[in-house]
Amino acid sequence: MLRLFDAHGHLPNTDADPPDHLRVVCGTCEADWDAILAHGAADGRVLPMLGLHPWFVEAASPDWAPRLESILRAHTAGVGECGLDFARKQTDQGAQEAAFRIQLRLAHALHRPIALHVVRAWGRVVQLLREEGVPPAGAMVHAFSGSPETARTLQSMGVFLSFSGDLLDAGRSKLRESLRTVPAHRLLLETDGTADLALLVLRAAELRGVTVEVLAAQTWENGQRCFQGLLA
Repeated sequence: MLRLFDAHGHLPNTDADPPDHLRVVCGTCEADWDAILAHGAADGRVLPMLGLHPWFVEAASPDWAPRLESILRAHTAGVGECGLDFARKQTDQGAQEAAFRIQLRLAHALHRPIALHVVRAWGRVVQLLREEGVPPAGAMVHAFSGSPETARTLQSMGVFLSFSGDLLDAGRSKLRESLRTVPAHRLLLETDGTADLALLVLRAAELRGVTVEVLAAQTWENGQRCFQGLLA
């Protein structure tokens, strides 16, 4: 059986995963941080990440940032998911950027990997990454949906690009083109909690013109490198 690395998922459940699979489980708001830590402590297949998603920035408590830092200092967990979502008109862009900067700086200070959520904000995210620096412990964009040009820019900065079940949609021709442009050593795949990972690996392998075994091994290795700070 192939070892598969799911680079981005959410609670509640990894019970159906084979014992040699690994899954990154990301937080989105303060309410799920404790549950994710407990899940990670109980299941060695889970790599926990704690963060404030851009959708929930304005609902966060005033002390969310020091609380997150305190928890991260006490536990082995990454930062995320966090980032910018400019399609989300309900959440002020300035508030999103402030929260994103805080979490980028935490990832730097604590030497933790970071998972990024980016929607209609590619240029601004690239700019902020240039200003703050890409966290050296590992950085990935989850559910990448940018152009091939954006893919090239991010991978040149050392960012891993993760592709979700959207690849299974034959109508997403630009996304599939982006998949083909990503260097093998920067590629990750994810379920985002819902996709069939084995099917996703199969389709991505077909699109890149490699065997399933080669792609599974490469994304496993990449996941280990991107999230090495969370591995025992």
